[in-house]
Amino acid sequence: MIILSNVFHKNRDAFKAGKRYIVNRGGTSSTKTYSILQLLTDIARKTELKIDVVGQTVPHLKDGVLTDMPHVCKGFGIVFENYYNKSEKVFKPKGTMNFISIDKIGKALGGRRDILYINEANYIPWAIVEQLMIRTRKTIFIDFNPTSKFWLSNQLEPLYKDDIEEIQSTYLDNTCLEPAIRKAIEAKKGDNNFWRVFGLGEYGRAEGLIFTDYETNCEFDKESFDHYRHGLDWGFSVDPFAYNRLAIDKKNMIIYICDEINGRNMQNTVTAPMVIDMAGRAPVYCDSSEPKSVSEFNSLGVNAYGAKKGPGSIETGVKYMQRYKIMVHKDCRHTADEFNNYSWKMDRRTGEPLNMPEDNWNHHIDGIRYSLENDMIGDANISFSFF
Repeated sequence: MIILSNVFHKNRDAFKAGKRYIVNRGGTSSTKTYSILQLLTDIARKTELKIDVVGQTVPHLKDGVLTDMPHVCKGFGIVFENYYNKSEKVFKPKGTMNFISIDKIGKALGGRRDILYINEANYIPWAIVEQLMIRTRKTIFIDFNPTSKFWLSNQLEPLYKDDIEEIQSTYLDNTCLEPAIRKAIEAKKGDNNFWRVFGLGEYGRAEGLIFTDYETNCEFDKESFDHYRHGLDWGFSVDPFAYNRLAIDKKNMIIYICDEINGRNMQNTVTAPMVIDMAGRAPVYCDSSEPKSVSEFNSLGVNAYGAKKGPGSIETGVKYMQRYKIMVHKDCRHTADEFNNYSWKMDRRTGEPLNMPEDNWNHHIDGIRYSLENDMIGDANISFSFF
């Protein structure tokens, strides 16, 4: 007898509606993976479509989706082993389900497929995912535990938000969940980050965060400060234009992030007046890698300066900001996302963080660093040999 959860029905309805991207964000034991496999198995036994199921590594596939497949097939009255080529990792009842591990971009440059399923997508880099997606004719299924935000939020959603169906699920969607497992999950309610991610299916904070002494969604009087700093990072299509107005309380060692501007596909003629509304004629420190944009901003009335950059400038700026508690106003949603996700690079061998930030979730943070340039130069405890 086959049992289909409401997560299955939501995925099936989105597939029938022709959604290109069907995104399953859920906690542990929420049936998201199992339900997607049920749907894909049903498609494979009724059609001749080519389906690729992608995981990070072969052990990841064996411990996850390939462990589930015999049970999924049994619900449909199919013996999985009768249709599965173990050496090729291909399941073929009528259509074809290929189980593929992709840990290098070269493996993503192969043939095309009708349907793509990216399992635990937050562990697969965007450069690989992008190559897989452009070689997929129809539907793309994505699932993940939301331990932190990743390329889905800053790469896929900004470009294709109208063609994405997001399905959020929790352990409560699993009507077959054993009482002991339910009890173990609910026992973690006191662990805020675990409960948000694995209990409620909400985004949590990333591992290895660079900034730990910060608060988001804060309420404070944004107009109560005597002096403001202004900084921005250029962006256009994939990367956003990112501006912030902020203030510093050096006595109490607090940085207040007051306002932000965030947008894509906006010309300088559009963003310059927005910045002037915030900064007036105060200096605005910009990414100096685009001198033409700095010059154009000046011609449009912004008092723009290219930030001084050089070897070690990122690490030095980060170190300076880490000395302060950072308060992010509730109006600065995109900036808050960055503080919740800006992380150290990890050593793949040891799993330990390296003393080098990931070049991701950093557009507003970079602009904030630029705006603090003069504060850092004036600090006797900071060395700036690269200026």
